[in-house]
Formats: sequence, C-alpha cells, structure tokens
Amino acid sequence: MNCERTKGLERVLGWSLEYILSQQRRDGSWVDWDLPPGESSIWTTAFVGCRLRGLPPGLRERASVSTGLASDWLDERMFPDSGWGYNEEVGSDADSTALAILFLASEGKRVREASYACLQSFQCTDGGFATYRGHPDLGSWAVSHTDVTPAAVLAMMTKYGVAGETVDRGLQFVLNHKTPAGIWHPFWWTSFLYSTEISLLLLKAARLNMNLRGTRETLLDTCPQHPFESALLVSSLLSLPRCPQDHDIWPLVVELIEDQASDGSWRSGPMLRVSRRDHLEAWKPGDPDQLFSDQNHLFTTAMVIDALSRVYTFL
Repeated sequence: MNCERTKGLERVLGWSLEYILSQQRRDGSWVDWDLPPGESSIWTTAFVGCRLRGLPPGLRERASVSTGLASDWLDERMFPDSGWGYNEEVGSDADSTALAILFLASEGKRVREASYACLQSFQCTDGGFATYRGHPDLGSWAVSHTDVTPAAVLAMMTKYGVAGETVDRGLQFVLNHKTPAGIWHPFWWTSFLYSTEISLLLLKAARLNMNLRGTRETLLDTCPQHPFESALLVSSLLSLPRCPQDHDIWPLVVELIEDQASDGSWRSGPMLRVSRRDHLEAWKPGDPDQLFSDQNHLFTTAMVIDALSRVYTFL
C-alpha cells in the first residue's frame, strides 16, 4: 500500500465525511434536490447511507452513530405498502425502496418480508424494474429502467443471493441491455456513467464472468463533466474484472482531490433528468427534459466518498 497516497485519501475522506455529517438533520435524515414534488428526504437519506457503506474502518466507525440514526429514521418512514419514495408526499418507487433495503441491510436492520414483496411488485414482464408501478398516465415512467433495475436486483440479493426467479430475471434484463459500446443507457440521469456504474456493481456482486473489454475501452475514452461523473467513472473502472492500471485511475483521483471545496464537499452539475412521460429513450439528444443539480451537494459528495473509499481499498 502506498502510504503517502493512503494518508492523503484518509484526509480527504475525513474532510468530506465531516461535510456529510454536518448536513444531517437532527432527526437523522439528509435532504437534497428541489424537484417538482419538493425536496427529497427519503430517497436522499437512502442514497447517502448506501454510499457510506464502503468507508475505511476508522471512518465508518466515526460515522456509525449518524448512519444508525439515519437508518432508524428511514425504517420509521416506511410507507403503508412497505416501500419508500422520493419524499413523504409521493408514493413508493422502486429506486427509493431498493436503496432503503440496501442501506437498512448494511446497518444490520431487519428488512421486512413485505418490503421485498413491495419491491418485487415493480418488476416488469421483461425482468427489469420500473421506477413506478404501471398506470396508463405514467407512460415511460412505468417501464423497465436500466438505471433502476440493478439497484433493485442488488436489494433482492440481500435476501435471495443470486438464486430465485426475481434475481435471475433482473440479471438477464441487465445483461440484455448492455449496448454494443459496453455501456447501459440511463433514463433518469444525464450520463450513462450512472446506469453503467450500478450495472457493473451488480455484475461484480453476482460474480458473473463476461467480456467487458468494450466497456473498458468506452470508459477510458470518457471525459467526465463534473465530480459526480468522475466518481462514477472511477467506481466503474474499479468494478471491471481485470484491475485497471494505475495510470487509468490515479489522474481521476487527483482531479477529484483538487476539486474538493473548502467545506469538504464537491460542486454539482446538471445530472438528474425528469424525463417526459411520452419519451421512452430519454438518453437520446434533443429531448427537452428538466435537468437538476443536487443543491446541497449530498449526492455528489456521497458518490465521491464511495469512489475514493474503493480506491483506498484498492491501494
């Protein structure tokens, strides 16, 4: 292990963790975004909690009281259908429910059988998971999404492992939707790096052996637009079967370290897309969707923490 690099990452991670902890509300939640339904408490808390799971041991211990408080808060905010949603004003969705299950499971909390059943109810006939349950008015929001399905399958794996029809069908959907360039198109996000990173995490967790040479080439040819994308790119490269070379990863890490703000956070860019309900292929150019940044920088900072924690383990 490179001691100089390790110590540098420890300092950066500690600084960024302090920012995350300083943004936690007294009730244990984290709040970010400002979408048409308002700010997000439940989805944000689940995402941040999930991305803090990989902290180095010392920092994870420092965060344990906060993550415990957050998981208690999240558990208490479970909806009547045993799922979770963007905030308390909207219904359950597959992404929030999956992230909540993953976070609660990582904290050693008991996940109710009904919550797994709720998540399973979002699975479509093609094996993928829709963000919202099918309703004629929802349109493209209620079809399988490549940036939601991997998280849902990972959540189901906390109960079933790689066995079972639900997990198998979800895995097949992910495999079937890898493009010739080796990536996965997003629906809700502006960059393919989000859907590709979570898909690669799933394939690694499921220990599926497959040729990802095209994925590697596409990733190495990608120029991130802001720290959120840089962190996703680092995490994606680290998820590839063959360990990436130092010259592939470290320049991205250095850039992230240099981009850290004085308060320990990372700046945000337009990265979340509220896609039109009549547009199935939201990733294609020319769609006048609404784009949003995480104004509190919690999604971005948590994503960078996760990526740098994986680098720390890799060193």
